[in-house]
Amino acid sequence: MRRFVFIVLIISCLSASAVLISTHAQTATTAWPFLVETQPAPATPGLYDLTVPLQVMDRSRSDLSDLRLFDAQGKEIPYAIRIRRDVDERRVIDGKLFNHASAGEASEVSVDLGESPGEHNEVEVETYGSNFRRRVEVDGSDNGTDWKKLQNSALIFAFESQNKTVQSNRISYPVSRYRFLRVRVFSDELVDKEVPGIRSVRAVRVVKSQGELTTWGVNIPSYQLFRYEGAPSSAWNIDMGAYVPVDRLILNVEQTSFSRPFHLEAVDDLQNLRLVASGELTRRTGEEIKPIVIKLDQEEHARKLRLVVSDHSNQPLTLNSISVGAPARQLVFELKEAPALPLRLFYGNPKAEAPHYDFENELVAKLANSPVRIGVGPATQNPNYEPESLPFTERVSWLIYIVLAISVLALAVILWKLAHASIKSKPAETDDGTRVVGGA
Repeated sequence: MRRFVFIVLIISCLSASAVLISTHAQTATTAWPFLVETQPAPATPGLYDLTVPLQVMDRSRSDLSDLRLFDAQGKEIPYAIRIRRDVDERRVIDGKLFNHASAGEASEVSVDLGESPGEHNEVEVETYGSNFRRRVEVDGSDNGTDWKKLQNSALIFAFESQNKTVQSNRISYPVSRYRFLRVRVFSDELVDKEVPGIRSVRAVRVVKSQGELTTWGVNIPSYQLFRYEGAPSSAWNIDMGAYVPVDRLILNVEQTSFSRPFHLEAVDDLQNLRLVASGELTRRTGEEIKPIVIKLDQEEHARKLRLVVSDHSNQPLTLNSISVGAPARQLVFELKEAPALPLRLFYGNPKAEAPHYDFENELVAKLANSPVRIGVGPATQNPNYEPESLPFTERVSWLIYIVLAISVLALAVILWKLAHASIKSKPAETDDGTRVVGGA
């Protein structure tokens, strides 16, 4: 009996553990179903970048964290993804002013930005007075004693005329991490009768960079007529050809003048339509005929959009072309030695973990040298792709029923044995009333 139960337990444990054991190990690239090769193949060390194409974005995760770059010998190459949006950022760094002083034709003040202030490359200087043009010098120091010249020929000015003021009080200098700044403001020889006072100084980190836009044309669908919010309207269901990021729709409209309300919706999920932009499509008589650009409220990941235009009593607009645009996604990587070619970019593994390369943190410094732009070839199937095996219980589902039947049978046998033992152990009475336990 005990041997039988032991065998049943072993079978059950083996069946359960088989669910957790994979039938075979996967190598570094066998879990990625698709790949593209870099073209031209970079053969020398250096910094490179490529624009991630639509076919790669369509089958990758939205953050592109499933991309992997390998050389021909299977060496993984770290990379970073840049989203090339226009950047115009200003971060003010709080500081304490001290050492106000005047020397000759200039006044000066020092600023303590605190420990580890981060990078800064501009100061805003406010002085007293109006209608002036004053020269400014800026020095930097780590200790408040040893000063290095950051700027010595900048100008600030302020002019008033007809109740309007034009001024410029920002001084730029090379990116710095100095804790202390010293600002000198010189008198305007034409208008200042005394040394100008400095009202305030603020350090600023200014980041400006021109983005890069990726655009692609899509087929013009036939419009549909219906009533939208009670008004006669026309609608175009736009298929962008891939599930990709989008932040604008570019329309070439034939009519020379129009003014129509519009709504733009993301319609991938018909049960959950999302309004992504709305406003007026407008062109006035005599205006230069240029494409109409609809900018989305925020970047969306979608494949299908629906453009609804309220026509009222007008004929529907004639669209000669439709394009879609979004900030380019660039993959940047560095080769420290000549690689084994070709380089292959693998994608399409939804279960891949984000790589978190150290190279991502080094990217800003690396971009001091412009990357060499390369491209990619057509998308192909990964010949070494091995689909993930189904769980053991799905591959041999019949085993579950066998184990269940054996378990039920074992339970029945155990219950029968217990009942039989209970009957045998029941006390019996003899003719003289004596109780006998366990038989004669």
